[in-house]
Amino acid sequence: ATDLDQRLTDMETMKLDAMALSCTPQQFYYVLEPSLCAESSQIINDGIADAVKAHPTRFTGIGTVPLQDTDLAIKELDRCVNELGFRALQIGCRVRDEELSAERLEPFWQRCEELDVLVFLHPASFESPRLREHYQANIVGNPLDTTVAVHYLVFDGVMARYPKLKIYLSHGGAFAAAYSARMDHAYAAREDCRVSIYEKPSTYLKRFYFDTIVFSVDQLEYLIKKWGADHLALGTDYPADMVEADPVEHVYQVPGLSESDREKICGLNALSLLNLEESHFRA
Repeated sequence: ATDLDQRLTDMETMKLDAMALSCTPQQFYYVLEPSLCAESSQIINDGIADAVKAHPTRFTGIGTVPLQDTDLAIKELDRCVNELGFRALQIGCRVRDEELSAERLEPFWQRCEELDVLVFLHPASFESPRLREHYQANIVGNPLDTTVAVHYLVFDGVMARYPKLKIYLSHGGAFAAAYSARMDHAYAAREDCRVSIYEKPSTYLKRFYFDTIVFSVDQLEYLIKKWGADHLALGTDYPADMVEADPVEHVYQVPGLSESDREKICGLNALSLLNLEESHFRA
């Protein structure tokens, strides 16, 4: 995972000109004492920055922050953007037992919107004894973790209060992207689903961005038709065992997809979300 030469070799095989580097979810360290997590975040972010400096035309950085302390998280976010030059941040789908819609995180979301930074939401599984067998902690638990987080961000009004917030969801947007009509039905049927929002949940879901890691052409085709080619960006899950090993070819296999939309999904959307120019990655 940290061998840059091996990563560059693998990128050639995967037909990737550039890649965004981030830590693994195990390195969020939200369970630690806040100041210790802040220190570890700085070390991780500095390491990512060094890798980007070593190969500036091949990599860009995605930072991590000590999200269990709002002030420390904002401080490290500012350092990532203003000192390290990162254009994106990766966070988990919850902070210990707190949801991402917790009231104390309002200043964090406001700052993300102010800085126009892309927030990459990545799961760390959903703990349950029922998920112990057959790798279900990953197969089911990871998308479930993301799905629950998305529902809190929508139903608790975070997406409504911060309309310019850019959130990128791993694993094709998880179950929420494939079953949004249930959210809308609940909004119409139940008063407790209308407490903090004033439009259908799918209205806010349309503001999210999704990666392409869904492993089948028909499901990728559905995401494109449902949410638009401008809301998808190439994902890999590299170097995990659930990696999408041929991500570009996966997009090119979608029938009837225009070359313009292919270019958006395979790179241009990511550049736009990261506020980067194509020339940034030219040697």
